[in-house]
Amino acid sequence: MYHPRPVPDPVIAPPPSPVPPPPPAPPRGFFARLRKRREDARRQAQVGGGRQRGPVADLFRSAGRALALTLANLVLPRPRAQVPAPETIRRLLVIRVDERVGNQLLTTPLLRALKLGLPDAELHLLAPKQGLLVASPHVDRFHLWQKRDAFRAPLRQLGQLRALRRERFDVVIEAGHWSAWSLTSSVLARLLGGRRAIVGHDRGDAARFLSHPVPHDPASVAEVPAKLELLAPLGLRARGLELETGLGRDLAAADAALAAAGLAGRPFALLNPGARLADRRWPAESYAAVARGLSERGLMVLVVWGPGEEGLAAAIVEGSGARLAPPTDLDRLAGLMRRARLVVSNNSGPMHLAVAVGAPTVGVFFRGDSVRWGHGIPAFAAAEVRGDAEAPAVLAACDRVLAANPACA
Repeated sequence: MYHPRPVPDPVIAPPPSPVPPPPPAPPRGFFARLRKRREDARRQAQVGGGRQRGPVADLFRSAGRALALTLANLVLPRPRAQVPAPETIRRLLVIRVDERVGNQLLTTPLLRALKLGLPDAELHLLAPKQGLLVASPHVDRFHLWQKRDAFRAPLRQLGQLRALRRERFDVVIEAGHWSAWSLTSSVLARLLGGRRAIVGHDRGDAARFLSHPVPHDPASVAEVPAKLELLAPLGLRARGLELETGLGRDLAAADAALAAAGLAGRPFALLNPGARLADRRWPAESYAAVARGLSERGLMVLVVWGPGEEGLAAAIVEGSGARLAPPTDLDRLAGLMRRARLVVSNNSGPMHLAVAVGAPTVGVFFRGDSVRWGHGIPAFAAAEVRGDAEAPAVLAACDRVLAANPACA
């Protein structure tokens, strides 16, 4: 019989997880892309969720980026400063302007390595409100970035940039994805770094905004190890691959939700069937089959949901006898995950949140990208599903995680 328990904080230096199968090749040719688009539309009608940008939106975005890059080349000379010796660094700034909670969580191993490697330095983070909610314990000062202020409150944003320049950071780290160049992050790094060292991944046009463009190691596909490549110019080492967060440490709200669902003091698995994009969602009937399998293993099942996902969650409950969670915010969701014996989630922000709170987690990957977005820690297993009727593969991953993370008596 499994017993619920508060999940301890993550530990350092776990062994790597088994390598999952490689992702499927992207569709090539007009008709292949057309079939892929039809399949995405079918899945969106089935499970809801948003879509990727269309070709027209991509065209306008590329044109705007090209114009902005041309202007930047005219007014911003390429920085050439040297990285100061670690013992002389007093202030450093990390820029992560992505508004997705998962991407903020994926930055926490970098923040930890910087603070532990430079304990006398003041670590600043420039990020949207999601970065503040994540609450990394290693950030000394948080600066709220709101991209829309460029149009809604340009004078306020200009004042913020001036104030940040007055901090005279010794090092600025642009911590966007290694695979995708963010013009906003690059320009911010160049403006706030001034004549000092600016570190970031070498991504083509991004390099001209950096004094130290870091080449990405093609062998390092996973997101967290790739992010830790940015430590190299400072001569620092990684301090583990685990994500971390202060969310959910106060368990009162989570315990109240469990009591209302009739799960207080009972071992349960938490299912998160939602995701921002439709092609990262698995159908309700597939999750219902997983819920039934977990019930057979002695676990109650609680299904959580976000905005626009209640119908999806209710269909899983109807098809499995699971319990429907009340509405949750990030803090309550994190608390529920800390109490859970197991979390099963699509590849989404809540999956990374479960990993960050230390919950045994199974990630369901429908797009074949678990190599990049999965986690190489014992408390995580990836389940690659190629179709709707693959609940046994997900349950097998659940068995592996439960066996590797036995509950406290």
